[in-house]
Amino acid sequence: MPQSTDELFQRAVQTHTRRLLAIARGIVGNRASAEDVVQQAIVNLYQHRDRYDWREPGGLMRRSVVNEALRILRQPRMTVVADDHPSDGAAESPVGGMIDQETVAQVRKAIDQLPEHFRAALVLCEYEQMSYVEIAHVLDVTVAQVKTWLHRGRRQLAERLKEYMEQK
Repeated sequence: MPQSTDELFQRAVQTHTRRLLAIARGIVGNRASAEDVVQQAIVNLYQHRDRYDWREPGGLMRRSVVNEALRILRQPRMTVVADDHPSDGAAESPVGGMIDQETVAQVRKAIDQLPEHFRAALVLCEYEQMSYVEIAHVLDVTVAQVKTWLHRGRRQLAERLKEYMEQK
């Protein structure tokens, strides 16, 4: 028996929300904004749910979240919200945990300083393991543009982390 659009939409949201949060978090940089991004993207998709085929929704949902995250990044920031992820407790010693947390904080800070299009391309490539073609589709640019953004984004990220890594 064929499922209704609402049922397919609900299943898509349940199936993809965690991954969408990870994408949004990687682009906007903190959990509170990431949740807002995903919520708004899902609301936007819900309002127009009858326009889409919900049997294979992953790409559509990723693109919607990326677009919403980029829209949020273009807005002026009022304050920076602290990251609210608890540590995983996997550090072997308190000092090791502090160093790991410091490294993560430095990398996040460096990523947050990248231009939004570099950041989006890097998150989709490195965290989501998407191909250049998939990234180009999500960001609505050419594959050549994706390659350029990734190259420049990685170069800028390395430059921003260079001094920190030399101190370690």
